Amino acid sequence: MKLTEYQALLIDCDGVLVDRDSGVWAALQPLLENHAGPLDKAALLADFNEVLQSLYPRFGELGFSGLLCFAHRQLAERWKLKASWEEGMSFARSAAGWTLFEDAPGAMLYLRKFYRLLVLGDRDAEDRGVLCERLGIEPEDFISLASAPLQDRDWLDANGLDAAAILHVTRPGTGSRAVGAVCLICRDLDTSPAPCAADYCINSMADLVAQHQLSLRR
Repeated sequence: MKLTEYQALLIDCDGVLVDRDSGVWAALQPLLENHAGPLDKAALLADFNEVLQSLYPRFGELGFSGLLCFAHRQLAERWKLKASWEEGMSFARSAAGWTLFEDAPGAMLYLRKFYRLLVLGDRDAEDRGVLCERLGIEPEDFISLASAPLQDRDWLDANGLDAAAILHVTRPGTGSRAVGAVCLICRDLDTSPAPCAADYCINSMADLVAQHQLSLRR
């Protein structure tokens, strides 16, 4: 299917639109002040991702802030550091301040002229409205990671969508998707898969806009 033929884009929030890694790195610096030696950013983020994924089965119980708070506690234990629950909650609340990649707002403004934009991510209720406003989407188009919209026939029918006509815009390392086409946004060229195993592999949301414009001319 041509890029211009999709009905909707299902876009990962963190790592594609929101610079989560920089936010996590900055918010963990107070904890790392007592670390015995320097911790490589890539290693830190790998530890964080591993811990966060292990906690996701408890998402319904903890909510997003709870997951981040417990992740902070488990990272402190893993690194043999002391951390209070107050510090964990401060880390969790940092998610509200994670910045957008600079190309994200303009790309979303352009792409919503051609597609329904769905954003896949998680935030607590008090943060979701502000983030949706920044991204230019309706709150109902912000979909939890705990759901599987491309495999939910009732949701697809209610929204007049076909899974085959939804392009999932994601980042490397999130795992393969069983349904639908995939566009990888490879902002970090060092982690870009070679060869590309997705339907599209591009470097940024700005490049996605450029590729769409090229498709319109063909």
